[in-house]
Amino acid sequence: MYNKTMKLSVLEGALYTLAFNATQGFVYSTLALYYDFDPLLVSVLAVLPATSQLIQFLTPMIYKLIPSKQKAIFWLALIARTGFIVLPISIIARIRNDVIVAIPFVVFNILNSLVGSLWTSAMKNIVPEEQRNRYFGMRNTIATFAGLIAWVLYSLILQYFERELALLLIYSVSSVIFIVTAYLLYLHDIPETKVAEYSLLMPLGTLKNKKFRNFLLFVFIWNFAIQFAGPFFSYFEVSQLKVPYSYLGVLNVVNSVLAMFFYTFYGKVTSNIGEKNMIRYGITLALGIPFLYSIMTPNNYKYLLLIDVTVAAMAWSAINLAYFTLLLKIVDEPSEVYISMHAFVAGVASLIASLAGGFTLRAIKNVVIGNLTGYNIMFMLAFVLRLGALIYFVKMDIGESQRPLRFVEISQIFLRRHKE
Repeated sequence: MYNKTMKLSVLEGALYTLAFNATQGFVYSTLALYYDFDPLLVSVLAVLPATSQLIQFLTPMIYKLIPSKQKAIFWLALIARTGFIVLPISIIARIRNDVIVAIPFVVFNILNSLVGSLWTSAMKNIVPEEQRNRYFGMRNTIATFAGLIAWVLYSLILQYFERELALLLIYSVSSVIFIVTAYLLYLHDIPETKVAEYSLLMPLGTLKNKKFRNFLLFVFIWNFAIQFAGPFFSYFEVSQLKVPYSYLGVLNVVNSVLAMFFYTFYGKVTSNIGEKNMIRYGITLALGIPFLYSIMTPNNYKYLLLIDVTVAAMAWSAINLAYFTLLLKIVDEPSEVYISMHAFVAGVASLIASLAGGFTLRAIKNVVIGNLTGYNIMFMLAFVLRLGALIYFVKMDIGESQRPLRFVEISQIFLRRHKE
């Protein structure tokens, strides 16, 4: 019934990733250096995609303003994504005001967060449950390929053009693509939800669901753990390690190619392993990322970054795919109420983490112990936080029927599946 929409969603996801990558990683870090952002501003803007989820608590109230879910998704996306035109305009006009640069990021992330909440609840009705792992695995694979193209293009532009011109080209292209993605959302056939009276406090009713309540606690712990130092990985590469953009481009290509393979592979095996086992596997691998950065220096970054992108591809492909499908399994109807509550908790955790991380780095960034800097210490703290999140997740009760698998068992299942 919704085959056309499912195909359009794949195209929209690919183009969106192409444009969105301009707001992340070494591209965003270069913009931050160009405008000489304070560490706290770097942290807050970098985690806006997560912290802006706070606004999703208001998603049910959107129906009072725009009763149609399809119209709400389109208009919110159009306003949010058109705002990035401000960036190339500010570069052309040579406006070196970091507040002006921050405005499109803030508007984009707040409104786009609402789009994400509405879109997620719509996809729950569009994609049959038995197809979700394969469909979203395929969609993520194609989006990752688009991201690969973006990283290659952006790294080449930054490597061979003067910084100001490079940023102008990148944000001009991404702004146009963002507008195209809003139009693709307009073409979606979105099922309308028949909803009773919504109230601002309605999402709090989801806390009566014990398994969802347990899951929300993990959401808070996990988002705090990953966002505490998350904004500074790429910033550390560009500002401290002085990694060439050409090498960063190669690393992102390697990461994207591996992620495409793992999204496809995990999409086939997740149903056999179970979402919780898959996420636990991913989080265990993700522990290695801050550990590698905690020992990274200008003398050893080349091979450590290569190990990092390999581990990151394996870990985040598993987490991103299984986390989304697990969330859809846990929520009840009306799903947008549960999803808005989930997003609110993730946003609160991310906001607190970004402030804590920004203030922490501001205090220790000039510390030097041997070859290690304040950044390395920051990543050590991030490792400890992620370990705590893993311990809680293993013990978390969400009423799953599949037994917990050990890391070795999961790897053995992967190997058997690969041979088949």
